[in-house]
Amino acid sequence: MANAHNHFLKLEQNVSITASKKKKLIASRKALEKRITDHFKAHAKLLVPKFYIQGSFKMGTMVIDKEGSYDVDLGVYFLEKPNIEPLSLQKNVFNGVKNHTDTGVEQRDKCIRVIYKGDFDIDIPVYYKTPSDKHPFLATKNGWLESDPKELCDWFKTKNDNNGQLKRLVKYLKSWANHRSKKMPSGIAFTVWVTNNYKPNSRDDKAFYDTAKAIENCFGSFFNGDTEVINPATPKDNLLKLDFDQRTNFKEAFRQMLKDAEQAIQTNSNKKALNIWKQLFGDKFPVI
Repeated sequence: MANAHNHFLKLEQNVSITASKKKKLIASRKALEKRITDHFKAHAKLLVPKFYIQGSFKMGTMVIDKEGSYDVDLGVYFLEKPNIEPLSLQKNVFNGVKNHTDTGVEQRDKCIRVIYKGDFDIDIPVYYKTPSDKHPFLATKNGWLESDPKELCDWFKTKNDNNGQLKRLVKYLKSWANHRSKKMPSGIAFTVWVTNNYKPNSRDDKAFYDTAKAIENCFGSFFNGDTEVINPATPKDNLLKLDFDQRTNFKEAFRQMLKDAEQAIQTNSNKKALNIWKQLFGDKFPVI
């Protein structure tokens, strides 16, 4: 049978940020932290926040999409409950960073997004957590929402294997989704799916197929409308944000991917196998 393990390892390198991009990202993050801190220090009635990198960057599962861009979460945390409404607190963060880039800043429902066009976006969710609070509260346009991204990162950390295969499988599945033209589940939904259904193997191509096959077994009731991808961390919400048509499209694409992946693993032709994988993952999958 064809063995594409080493090609999968190269794919993981190709969809991960380079050292130079990481250096630029860190510099941009620090600059944003300074702007936000300076803004809040300049207003005597406002608290000065702390910062925490979270999400896929923290978990080591961030991937570059087919346009070469990626998203990073920079959490802004206040250690007392602010005396202004969450929307006003968001607006203050927005005002602190609004002229930071030429390509703009957006105030979204649950975060402020700073856009670095053609490179990356930095999403800035805003929280407070007092010493008496078990979990942080996220500022949204509709009020405070109990939410704990660090709890999610800690949960994922406890699931990791010694050789990093779990992280790689998350990246592979996210990369497959990025190569699709229709709406796919979020990266965090894929992360939870892969973690809960991880099937280790000495080969990444086989581990990818076996894990994806296990994920498919979760689809039964879901595609009749009632299965959820439950966040293992607070607020224990459903991470699957797809309507009926989107679920149907995803189901069809996922099951076709499984058929193609099975064929790639079972064929005796390395060339045929690599071409199948390339169709699934796009140009970032090497065939040489």
